[in-house]
Amino acid sequence: MAGTVSDKHPDWTDRADEWAMMRACARGEKAVKEAGESYLPMPSGFRAQGDGGRAMYAAYQTRAQFSEILAPTIRGMVGVIHRTEAQVEMPASMQRLWEHATADGLPLEALHRRITGELLLTGRYALLADASSEGSDLPWLAGYTAEALINWSPARDFFVLDESGLRRVGFRWREQKAFRVLRMEDGRYSVETYTNETLDAEALQPTARGGAGLTEIPLVVMGPKDLSVTPDEPPLIGVARAALAMYRLDADYRHQLYMSGQETLVIINGDAPQAVGAGVVITLKASSDEHQPDAKYVGPAGTGIKAHRQAIQDERDNASAAGARLFDSEKKAAESGDALRIRYAAQTATLTSIALASAQGLEKALRHIAVMIGASPNEVVVKPNLSFVDATLTPTDAAALVRLWQDGAVSYQTLYENLQRGEIASAERSFEEEYDLILNPMEQAEA
Repeated sequence: MAGTVSDKHPDWTDRADEWAMMRACARGEKAVKEAGESYLPMPSGFRAQGDGGRAMYAAYQTRAQFSEILAPTIRGMVGVIHRTEAQVEMPASMQRLWEHATADGLPLEALHRRITGELLLTGRYALLADASSEGSDLPWLAGYTAEALINWSPARDFFVLDESGLRRVGFRWREQKAFRVLRMEDGRYSVETYTNETLDAEALQPTARGGAGLTEIPLVVMGPKDLSVTPDEPPLIGVARAALAMYRLDADYRHQLYMSGQETLVIINGDAPQAVGAGVVITLKASSDEHQPDAKYVGPAGTGIKAHRQAIQDERDNASAAGARLFDSEKKAAESGDALRIRYAAQTATLTSIALASAQGLEKALRHIAVMIGASPNEVVVKPNLSFVDATLTPTDAAALVRLWQDGAVSYQTLYENLQRGEIASAERSFEEEYDLILNPMEQAEA
Protein backbone atom coordinates (compact mmCIF):
# COMPACT_ATOMS: atom_id res chain seq x y z
CA MET A 1 0.00 0.00 0.00
CA ALA A 2 1.21 3.49 -0.83
CA GLY A 3 -0.23 4.94 2.36
CA THR A 4 -1.66 8.41 2.97
CA VAL A 5 -0.21 11.88 3.35
CA SER A 6 -0.67 11.69 7.14
CA ASP A 7 1.58 8.63 7.54
CA LYS A 8 4.52 9.16 9.90
CA HIS A 9 8.19 8.32 9.47
CA PRO A 10 9.25 5.49 11.86
CA ASP A 11 11.76 7.82 13.53
CA TRP A 12 8.96 10.34 14.15
CA THR A 13 6.89 7.64 15.85
CA ASP A 14 9.90 6.61 17.92
CA ARG A 15 10.39 10.15 19.29
CA ALA A 16 6.75 11.27 19.57
CA ASP A 17 6.32 10.26 23.23
CA GLU A 18 9.51 12.10 24.19
CA TRP A 19 8.32 15.27 22.45
CA ALA A 20 4.91 15.02 24.16
CA MET A 21 6.61 14.61 27.54
CA MET A 22 8.88 17.61 26.93
CA ARG A 23 5.93 19.79 25.84
CA ALA A 24 3.89 18.81 28.90
CA CYS A 25 6.76 19.43 31.34
CA ALA A 26 7.49 22.80 29.71
CA ARG A 27 3.84 23.89 29.93
CA GLY A 28 3.80 22.97 33.60
CA GLU A 29 1.54 21.42 36.21
CA LYS A 30 -1.74 21.87 34.34
CA ALA A 31 -0.56 19.97 31.27
CA VAL A 32 1.15 17.23 33.31
CA LYS A 33 -1.95 16.63 35.42
CA GLU A 34 -4.21 16.62 32.37
CA ALA A 35 -2.17 13.66 31.11
CA GLY A 36 -3.46 11.69 34.10
CA GLU A 37 -1.96 8.26 34.56
CA SER A 38 0.51 8.75 31.71
CA TYR A 39 2.82 10.53 34.17
CA LEU A 40 1.27 9.59 37.55
CA PRO A 41 0.11 5.96 37.81
CA MET A 42 -2.83 5.18 40.08
CA PRO A 43 -1.82 3.23 43.23
CA SER A 44 -3.15 -0.32 42.95
CA GLY A 45 -5.08 -0.07 46.23
CA PHE A 46 -7.27 2.71 44.84
CA ARG A 47 -8.80 0.41 42.22
CA ALA A 48 -10.52 -1.67 44.88
CA GLN A 49 -12.95 1.20 45.51
CA GLY A 50 -16.47 1.07 44.12
CA ASP A 51 -15.77 3.79 41.55
CA GLY A 52 -12.54 2.16 40.44
CA GLY A 53 -10.51 4.61 42.51
CA ARG A 54 -11.41 7.72 40.51
CA ALA A 55 -12.28 9.87 43.53
CA MET A 56 -9.23 8.81 45.53
CA TYR A 57 -6.97 9.28 42.52
CA ALA A 58 -8.37 12.77 41.89
CA ALA A 59 -7.53 13.76 45.49
CA TYR A 60 -4.13 12.04 45.25
CA GLN A 61 -3.31 13.96 42.07
CA THR A 62 -4.64 17.28 43.40
CA ARG A 63 -2.37 17.13 46.45
CA ALA A 64 0.71 16.41 44.34
CA GLN A 65 2.88 19.30 43.15
CA PHE A 66 4.81 19.32 39.89
CA SER A 67 8.18 21.09 40.02
CA GLU A 68 8.19 23.46 37.05
CA ILE A 69 11.93 23.49 36.43
CA LEU A 70 12.12 22.71 32.71
CA ALA A 71 10.66 25.96 31.31
CA PRO A 72 12.86 28.24 33.49
CA THR A 73 15.90 26.14 32.52
CA ILE A 74 15.14 26.61 28.82
CA ARG A 75 14.53 30.35 29.24
CA GLY A 76 17.80 30.68 31.12
CA MET A 77 19.76 28.78 28.48
CA VAL A 78 18.23 30.82 25.65
CA GLY A 79 19.26 33.93 27.56
CA VAL A 80 22.81 32.62 27.95
CA ILE A 81 23.16 31.67 24.28
CA HIS A 82 21.69 34.99 23.11
CA ARG A 83 23.44 37.07 25.79
CA THR A 84 24.88 38.91 22.84
CA GLU A 85 23.01 38.57 19.57
CA ALA A 86 24.45 36.67 16.63
CA GLN A 87 26.14 38.70 13.91
CA VAL A 88 24.03 38.43 10.75
CA GLU A 89 25.19 39.73 7.40
CA MET A 90 22.72 39.89 4.49
CA PRO A 91 22.46 41.58 1.09
CA ALA A 92 20.77 44.97 1.11
CA SER A 93 17.73 43.47 -0.65
CA MET A 94 17.10 41.23 2.40
CA GLN A 95 17.40 43.84 5.15
CA ARG A 96 13.62 43.95 5.67
CA LEU A 97 13.85 40.50 7.24
CA TRP A 98 15.37 42.12 10.33
CA GLU A 99 11.93 43.46 11.24
CA HIS A 100 9.63 41.01 9.44
CA ALA A 101 11.13 37.52 9.04
CA THR A 102 7.98 35.40 9.36
CA ALA A 103 4.36 35.51 8.22
CA ASP A 104 3.25 36.57 11.71
CA GLY A 105 5.71 39.48 11.76
CA LEU A 106 8.41 37.99 13.98
CA PRO A 107 11.73 39.91 13.79
CA LEU A 108 14.80 37.94 12.79
CA GLU A 109 16.38 38.03 16.27
CA ALA A 110 13.16 36.79 17.87
CA LEU A 111 12.96 33.97 15.31
CA HIS A 112 16.53 33.00 16.16
CA ARG A 113 15.60 32.80 19.85
CA ARG A 114 12.58 30.65 18.98
CA ILE A 115 14.80 28.25 17.03
CA THR A 116 17.18 27.94 19.99
CA GLY A 117 14.31 27.37 22.41
CA GLU A 118 12.83 24.60 20.24
CA LEU A 119 16.21 22.89 19.87
CA LEU A 120 16.60 22.90 23.64
CA LEU A 121 13.05 21.62 24.17
CA THR A 122 12.61 18.91 21.53
CA GLY A 123 15.98 18.81 19.78
CA ARG A 124 14.46 19.60 16.37
CA TYR A 125 13.19 22.51 14.28
CA ALA A 126 12.71 23.19 10.58
CA LEU A 127 12.69 26.41 8.53
CA LEU A 128 11.10 26.73 5.10
CA ALA A 129 11.89 29.64 2.81
CA ASP A 130 8.41 30.36 1.51
CA ALA A 131 7.05 32.90 -0.98
CA SER A 132 5.01 35.64 0.63
CA SER A 133 1.24 35.34 0.16
CA GLU A 134 0.80 39.10 0.48
CA GLY A 135 2.40 40.02 -2.84
CA SER A 136 5.75 41.00 -1.34
CA ASP A 137 8.79 40.40 -3.52
CA LEU A 138 10.71 39.10 -0.49
CA PRO A 139 10.02 35.55 0.74
CA TRP A 140 9.76 34.86 4.44
CA LEU A 141 10.67 32.00 6.76
CA ALA A 142 8.07 29.53 8.03
CA GLY A 143 9.00 27.57 11.15
CA TYR A 144 7.92 23.99 11.84
CA THR A 145 8.21 22.20 15.17
CA ALA A 146 9.53 18.68 15.62
CA GLU A 147 5.97 17.33 15.62
CA ALA A 148 5.04 19.11 12.38
CA LEU A 149 7.73 17.47 10.23
CA ILE A 150 6.05 14.05 10.04
CA ASN A 151 7.76 12.38 7.09
CA TRP A 152 10.96 12.77 5.08
CA SER A 153 13.56 11.10 2.93
CA PRO A 154 17.21 10.73 4.02
CA ALA A 155 18.13 12.07 0.57
CA ARG A 156 16.27 15.31 1.43
CA ASP A 157 14.18 15.09 -1.74
CA PHE A 158 10.87 14.52 0.06
CA PHE A 159 9.28 16.14 3.12
CA VAL A 160 5.74 16.16 4.56
CA LEU A 161 4.73 19.02 6.86
CA ASP A 162 1.64 18.78 9.05
CA GLU A 163 -0.04 22.21 8.96
CA SER A 164 -3.21 21.10 10.77
CA GLY A 165 -4.67 23.47 13.30
CA LEU A 166 -7.53 25.76 14.17
CA ARG A 167 -9.14 27.68 11.32
CA ARG A 168 -11.59 30.51 11.90
CA VAL A 169 -14.98 30.20 10.20
CA GLY A 170 -16.93 33.35 11.01
CA PHE A 171 -16.78 33.67 14.79
CA ARG A 172 -15.97 30.02 15.43
CA TRP A 173 -12.71 28.13 15.38
CA ARG A 174 -12.61 24.61 13.96
CA GLU A 175 -9.87 22.00 13.75
CA GLN A 176 -8.80 21.35 10.17
CA LYS A 177 -6.35 18.78 8.82
CA ALA A 178 -3.85 20.23 6.34
CA PHE A 179 -0.55 19.01 4.92
CA ARG A 180 2.21 20.34 2.66
CA VAL A 181 4.35 17.95 0.62
CA LEU A 182 7.72 19.11 -0.71
CA ARG A 183 9.36 17.08 -3.47
CA MET A 184 12.24 17.12 -5.91
CA GLU A 185 10.99 15.84 -9.27
CA ASP A 186 13.13 15.79 -12.38
CA GLY A 187 15.59 18.14 -10.70
CA ARG A 188 12.94 20.76 -9.79
CA TYR A 189 11.28 21.68 -6.52
CA SER A 190 7.51 21.18 -6.33
CA VAL A 191 4.87 21.70 -3.64
CA GLU A 192 1.54 19.92 -3.05
CA THR A 193 -1.07 20.98 -0.47
CA TYR A 194 -3.71 18.73 1.06
CA THR A 195 -6.86 19.47 3.06
CA ASN A 196 -8.21 16.53 5.07
CA GLU A 197 -5.82 14.26 3.14
CA THR A 198 -7.31 15.32 -0.21
CA LEU A 199 -5.03 16.97 -2.77
CA ASP A 200 -6.11 20.58 -3.28
CA ALA A 201 -4.73 21.09 -6.78
CA GLU A 202 -1.90 20.17 -9.09
CA ALA A 203 1.62 20.50 -7.74
CA LEU A 204 3.18 23.96 -7.93
CA GLN A 205 6.78 24.56 -8.95
CA PRO A 206 8.08 27.68 -7.15
CA THR A 207 10.65 29.66 -9.10
CA ALA A 208 13.41 32.10 -8.32
CA ARG A 209 13.35 35.66 -9.57
CA GLY A 210 13.57 35.56 -13.35
CA GLY A 211 11.61 32.32 -13.64
CA ALA A 212 14.42 29.84 -12.97
CA GLY A 213 13.32 26.67 -11.17
CA LEU A 214 14.68 25.86 -7.73
CA THR A 215 17.04 22.89 -7.74
CA GLU A 216 16.90 22.28 -3.99
CA ILE A 217 14.06 22.07 -1.48
CA PRO A 218 14.40 25.29 0.58
CA LEU A 219 13.77 23.49 3.89
CA VAL A 220 16.42 23.33 6.61
CA VAL A 221 16.12 20.75 9.39
CA MET A 222 18.08 21.46 12.57
CA GLY A 223 19.05 19.23 15.47
CA PRO A 224 20.88 19.91 18.74
CA LYS A 225 24.23 18.92 17.20
CA ASP A 226 23.98 19.51 13.45
CA LEU A 227 21.62 19.82 10.49
CA SER A 228 20.77 16.12 10.32
CA VAL A 229 17.23 15.07 9.30
CA THR A 230 17.31 12.19 11.81
CA PRO A 231 15.67 13.22 15.12
CA ASP A 232 17.99 13.27 18.11
CA GLU A 233 17.19 12.99 21.81
CA PRO A 234 16.00 16.26 23.36
CA PRO A 235 19.01 17.85 25.12
CA LEU A 236 17.10 18.53 28.34
CA ILE A 237 15.19 15.26 28.55
CA GLY A 238 17.06 14.46 31.78
CA VAL A 239 15.58 17.55 33.42
CA ALA A 240 12.06 16.55 32.31
CA ARG A 241 12.48 12.99 33.56
CA ALA A 242 13.76 14.21 36.93
CA ALA A 243 10.82 16.65 37.19
CA LEU A 244 8.34 13.81 36.56
CA ALA A 245 10.13 11.55 39.05
CA MET A 246 9.83 14.32 41.66
CA TYR A 247 6.13 14.69 40.78
CA ARG A 248 5.45 11.00 41.43
CA LEU A 249 7.48 11.00 44.64
CA ASP A 250 5.73 14.17 45.78
CA ALA A 251 2.33 12.54 45.22
CA ASP A 252 3.29 9.60 47.45
CA TYR A 253 4.90 11.90 49.99
CA ARG A 254 1.84 14.13 50.34
CA HIS A 255 -0.46 11.12 50.38
CA GLN A 256 1.49 9.76 53.34
CA LEU A 257 1.31 13.13 55.08
CA TYR A 258 -2.44 13.20 54.51
CA MET A 259 -2.97 9.65 55.74
CA SER A 260 -0.74 10.06 58.80
CA GLY A 261 -2.73 13.15 59.78
CA GLN A 262 -6.09 11.40 59.47
CA GLU A 263 -6.30 9.28 62.64
CA THR A 264 -9.23 6.86 62.98
CA LEU A 265 -11.35 6.48 66.14
CA VAL A 266 -11.59 2.83 67.25
CA ILE A 267 -14.29 1.72 69.73
CA ILE A 268 -13.70 -1.55 71.60
CA ASN A 269 -16.63 -3.30 73.36
CA GLY A 270 -18.97 -0.38 72.85
CA ASP A 271 -21.31 1.33 70.43
CA ALA A 272 -19.89 3.76 67.88
CA PRO A 273 -20.80 7.41 68.57
CA GLN A 274 -22.95 9.33 66.11
CA ALA A 275 -20.37 12.14 65.85
CA VAL A 276 -16.79 12.89 66.82
CA GLY A 277 -14.80 16.10 67.15
CA ALA A 278 -14.57 19.16 69.37
CA GLY A 279 -17.62 19.70 71.57
CA VAL A 280 -18.85 16.11 71.28
CA VAL A 281 -19.00 14.04 74.50
CA ILE A 282 -18.57 10.29 74.03
CA THR A 283 -19.87 8.03 76.79
CA LEU A 284 -19.05 4.32 76.79
CA LYS A 285 -20.99 1.91 79.00
CA ALA A 286 -19.66 -1.46 80.07
CA SER A 287 -21.77 -4.39 78.99
CA SER A 288 -20.16 -6.62 81.63
CA ASP A 289 -17.25 -6.70 84.02
CA GLU A 290 -15.33 -8.91 81.60
CA HIS A 291 -15.71 -6.67 78.54
CA GLN A 292 -14.71 -3.16 79.50
CA PRO A 293 -15.22 -0.58 76.73
CA ASP A 294 -12.31 1.40 75.34
CA ALA A 295 -11.79 4.14 72.70
CA LYS A 296 -8.59 5.22 70.98
CA TYR A 297 -7.30 6.91 67.85
CA VAL A 298 -4.95 4.99 65.58
CA GLY A 299 -3.08 6.18 62.51
CA PRO A 300 -0.21 5.27 60.15
CA ALA A 301 3.27 5.61 61.57
CA GLY A 302 4.52 7.44 58.44
CA THR A 303 7.86 5.67 58.53
CA GLY A 304 8.44 6.24 54.79
CA ILE A 305 8.05 10.02 54.87
CA LYS A 306 11.72 10.74 55.55
CA ALA A 307 12.81 8.37 52.78
CA HIS A 308 10.48 10.09 50.33
CA ARG A 309 11.87 13.51 51.23
CA GLN A 310 15.41 12.25 50.60
CA ALA A 311 14.37 10.70 47.29
CA ILE A 312 12.83 14.00 46.17
CA GLN A 313 16.07 15.81 47.02
CA ASP A 314 18.05 13.22 45.08
CA GLU A 315 15.91 13.86 42.00
CA ARG A 316 16.50 17.60 42.37
CA ASP A 317 20.22 16.85 42.23
CA ASN A 318 19.62 14.73 39.12
CA ALA A 319 17.83 17.65 37.47
CA SER A 320 20.73 19.95 38.32
CA ALA A 321 23.22 17.50 36.86
CA ALA A 322 21.10 17.23 33.69
CA GLY A 323 21.16 20.92 32.92
CA ALA A 324 20.21 23.35 35.67
CA ARG A 325 23.83 23.91 36.76
CA LEU A 326 24.94 25.02 33.30
CA PHE A 327 24.58 28.56 34.58
CA ASP A 328 26.95 28.14 37.52
CA SER A 329 29.70 30.30 36.06
CA GLU A 330 30.74 32.06 39.23
CA LYS A 331 34.39 31.65 40.11
CA LYS A 332 35.04 29.62 43.24
CA ALA A 333 37.17 31.21 45.95
CA ALA A 334 40.32 29.22 45.23
CA GLU A 335 39.79 28.58 41.53
CA SER A 336 42.23 29.90 38.95
CA GLY A 337 41.14 31.53 35.72
CA ASP A 338 42.27 28.50 33.68
CA ALA A 339 40.36 26.12 35.96
CA LEU A 340 37.23 28.26 35.57
CA ARG A 341 37.51 28.24 31.77
CA ILE A 342 38.06 24.45 31.67
CA ARG A 343 35.13 23.77 34.01
CA TYR A 344 32.82 26.10 32.14
CA ALA A 345 33.87 24.74 28.74
CA ALA A 346 32.88 21.26 29.90
CA GLN A 347 29.54 22.51 31.19
CA THR A 348 28.62 24.43 28.05
CA ALA A 349 29.49 21.78 25.45
CA THR A 350 25.81 21.17 24.68
CA LEU A 351 25.01 24.88 24.60
CA THR A 352 27.81 25.40 22.10
CA SER A 353 26.54 22.72 19.73
CA ILE A 354 23.00 24.09 19.94
CA ALA A 355 24.17 27.66 19.33
CA LEU A 356 26.15 26.51 16.28
CA ALA A 357 23.30 24.38 14.86
CA SER A 358 20.80 27.20 15.37
CA ALA A 359 23.04 29.71 13.58
CA GLN A 360 23.93 27.31 10.77
CA GLY A 361 20.29 26.49 10.17
CA LEU A 362 19.26 30.14 10.10
CA GLU A 363 22.16 30.95 7.75
CA LYS A 364 21.19 28.17 5.34
CA ALA A 365 17.53 29.23 5.34
CA LEU A 366 18.47 32.85 4.63
CA ARG A 367 20.72 31.66 1.81
CA HIS A 368 17.71 29.91 0.29
CA ILE A 369 15.90 33.27 0.29
CA ALA A 370 18.93 34.91 -1.33
CA VAL A 371 18.78 32.35 -4.17
CA MET A 372 15.03 32.90 -4.57
CA ILE A 373 15.45 36.66 -5.06
CA GLY A 374 18.54 36.43 -7.26
CA ALA A 375 21.06 37.62 -4.65
CA SER A 376 24.36 35.97 -3.81
CA PRO A 377 23.90 33.35 -1.07
CA ASN A 378 27.55 33.76 -0.07
CA GLU A 379 26.73 37.25 1.21
CA VAL A 380 24.64 35.69 3.99
CA VAL A 381 26.70 34.93 7.10
CA VAL A 382 25.43 34.16 10.63
CA LYS A 383 28.01 34.09 13.43
CA PRO A 384 26.59 32.93 16.76
CA ASN A 385 27.65 34.04 20.21
CA LEU A 386 29.77 31.26 21.67
CA SER A 387 30.95 33.16 24.73
CA PHE A 388 28.49 32.19 27.46
CA VAL A 389 30.33 33.89 30.31
CA ASP A 390 31.00 37.59 30.70
CA ALA A 391 33.62 38.27 28.03
CA THR A 392 33.81 42.04 28.34
CA LEU A 393 37.32 43.27 27.64
CA THR A 394 39.03 45.46 30.19
CA PRO A 395 40.53 48.76 28.96
CA THR A 396 43.99 47.22 29.39
CA ASP A 397 43.09 44.18 27.25
CA ALA A 398 41.54 46.40 24.56
CA ALA A 399 44.62 48.63 24.47
CA ALA A 400 46.87 45.58 24.13
CA LEU A 401 44.83 44.37 21.15
CA VAL A 402 45.08 47.75 19.45
CA ARG A 403 48.87 47.76 19.94
CA LEU A 404 49.08 44.31 18.31
CA TRP A 405 47.23 45.70 15.30
CA GLN A 406 49.38 48.83 15.18
CA ASP A 407 52.52 46.70 15.31
CA GLY A 408 51.27 44.58 12.39
CA ALA A 409 50.92 41.39 14.45
CA VAL A 410 47.22 40.97 13.59
CA SER A 411 44.93 42.28 10.85
CA TYR A 412 42.26 44.91 11.43
CA GLN A 413 39.62 42.23 10.86
CA THR A 414 41.10 40.09 13.65
CA LEU A 415 41.26 43.13 15.92
CA TYR A 416 37.64 44.03 15.21
CA GLU A 417 36.34 40.48 15.72
CA ASN A 418 38.05 40.37 19.12
CA LEU A 419 36.56 43.74 20.04
CA GLN A 420 33.15 42.37 19.08
CA ARG A 421 33.61 39.28 21.25
CA GLY A 422 34.77 41.57 24.04
CA GLU A 423 31.50 43.52 23.69
CA ILE A 424 33.24 46.79 22.81
CA ALA A 425 32.55 46.95 19.07
CA SER A 426 29.02 46.68 17.66
CA ALA A 427 27.84 43.14 16.83
CA GLU A 428 25.66 44.54 14.03
CA ARG A 429 28.43 46.13 11.92
CA SER A 430 31.02 44.33 9.81
CA PHE A 431 34.68 45.30 10.11
CA GLU A 432 34.46 47.01 6.70
CA GLU A 433 31.54 49.16 7.85
CA GLU A 434 33.33 50.03 11.08
CA TYR A 435 36.54 50.94 9.25
CA ASP A 436 34.61 53.12 6.81
CA LEU A 437 32.92 54.81 9.76
CA ILE A 438 36.36 55.58 11.23
CA LEU A 439 37.63 57.04 7.96
CA ASN A 440 34.47 59.03 7.12
CA PRO A 441 32.78 59.95 10.42
CA MET A 442 31.06 63.07 9.06
CA GLU A 443 29.53 61.27 6.06
CA GLN A 444 28.13 58.58 8.33
CA ALA A 445 26.71 61.15 10.73
CA GLU A 446 24.96 63.01 7.89
CA ALA A 447 23.59 59.72 6.54
